[in-house]
Amino acid sequence: MLESIKLYSSIVSFYQDLLGYSPEQTSLQQISESQWNKFATQRGLNPNSFGIYLPRNQTAIIKDDNPLSLFHEYFGHGLYCEQSLIGRKLVELEKRLFEKEKQEFQENMFTLEDIQRFRHQSQTFKKLEEFRQINLGKYELFAIWTEYLLSEEHGLRDNFGRKYDFLQDEDKKAIDSIINCSERYGNLAIFYDSGLAKRTTPERVKRLLTDIYKDKLQDIRFALLYGSKKEFSDIDVFMVGDNLLEIDSWLDVRIYSPKDFERKLNLFDIAVTNPLMTGEFILGDRNYFEQLKEITLSQQITEESIKHNIIEGANQKQLAQDYPENSRDNLRGLRYSLTYLTNALALGSGMRLFKRDDILSYLQRQAPAEGNKPLRLQGGIKNAT
Repeated sequence: MLESIKLYSSIVSFYQDLLGYSPEQTSLQQISESQWNKFATQRGLNPNSFGIYLPRNQTAIIKDDNPLSLFHEYFGHGLYCEQSLIGRKLVELEKRLFEKEKQEFQENMFTLEDIQRFRHQSQTFKKLEEFRQINLGKYELFAIWTEYLLSEEHGLRDNFGRKYDFLQDEDKKAIDSIINCSERYGNLAIFYDSGLAKRTTPERVKRLLTDIYKDKLQDIRFALLYGSKKEFSDIDVFMVGDNLLEIDSWLDVRIYSPKDFERKLNLFDIAVTNPLMTGEFILGDRNYFEQLKEITLSQQITEESIKHNIIEGANQKQLAQDYPENSRDNLRGLRYSLTYLTNALALGSGMRLFKRDDILSYLQRQAPAEGNKPLRLQGGIKNAT
């Protein structure tokens, strides 16, 4: 028991450092080997099993002092149910079913058959079962990978190896794939790719970028963290440098060469001014970054910069039309188009707006009182170009 407490404390510290959180709502219950058979029989479990996680009350129950079960049930299923949207939905459905069962049986004696009969007719139970079937693979794979990760961290590789030998070939292939990805891109990337919440800080994103790009990061001028920074949104990173590939997934990395970046900056292009003015510095040449901010704040508005924003607005509108109406990409293109055209309007009136939020505020102030009709640039695009 003492060994488990020391292990538990060490893992909590590891997770707090890596992720910014560890299991908080999940309780841990250990059952002695002599009591496990009775517990397993009551629950309909295989007596040879070593643990179970109950989403309904968010409890990890493990047999005796078994580290792999601690890794799998508490830090695998527990963390997944607390910090992923899939896990939270699973807990929500389980608790909703529990409430319905309490209402049905609160004043009556009932048997296991009664519960099974009730569930067979329950729409909530059907939704829960469908959701389980769709997401079971992700749920279990994450827990098995957690066993691997924590076994490696705590010198228990042989323990995991013995369990690995008994996995089905399909499961071995899946876990091998995620292990290879973790070795290539780092552990933090696997947590985020598995759908866990992202507590983004410049330090944490620096670790992520270092794991992914490795020594290629020495080629960048600077990297910034910007965007909403919400737990389940993409991580938005802006980089200035050469010889690096952009990423477009849950990690959204936009990269400009120094020459292209400075050219767009001179044109008040919101794609570069917004991250420059709102982003948090991650790594690179901080002096270069700060100097550019100062220069940009006082740079002159030119006819070329107004024209650039009008043309970009037209281009974004054209790109939006390549996608089905009201689709995500269509609406995004239209938003970008309106942002560029509004920026052109502001520049034309002598206003320097560097942040997307400032442009949106300007747009709201300029909107007509009646009908909220869209803004029109005087003379139109053709005359302006």
